[in-house]
Amino acid sequence: MDAQGAYHNEISELESINDARYENIFKMYIKDDKYIYNILRQVNIDMSTADPQTFDQTVIKFDMSWTAISYRVYSTTELWWLIYLSNKHTIDTPLDLVPGGTKLNIIKPLYLRDIVDEITQTLRPRV
Repeated sequence: MDAQGAYHNEISELESINDARYENIFKMYIKDDKYIYNILRQVNIDMSTADPQTFDQTVIKFDMSWTAISYRVYSTTELWWLIYLSNKHTIDTPLDLVPGGTKLNIIKPLYLRDIVDEITQTLRPRV
């Protein structure tokens, strides 16, 4: 791997991970013979300009983790980051539980692949 870094699934020594995982947004580099992520990359989802047909709003009934909400909505814990980023204006940090009574924007499963692809294409330079 050169100084430009590479994405996780481009590194043959590493086991491949699901395309929907948040780690795929970040390039990896080698430091002290270990792979590290460049986590300085930011992703913003502006729900105020999103097509209202692409998401639903739901109220969380009791305190839940982002991964638990992701599993309930998408049957995978790996899309927690997408739910968090769609609601970043409501909750300051993904480290906290989502309090019961919180209204969340949830991207409909029908549009999920397109939105994840758009985020990936926006963040990765075209070669």
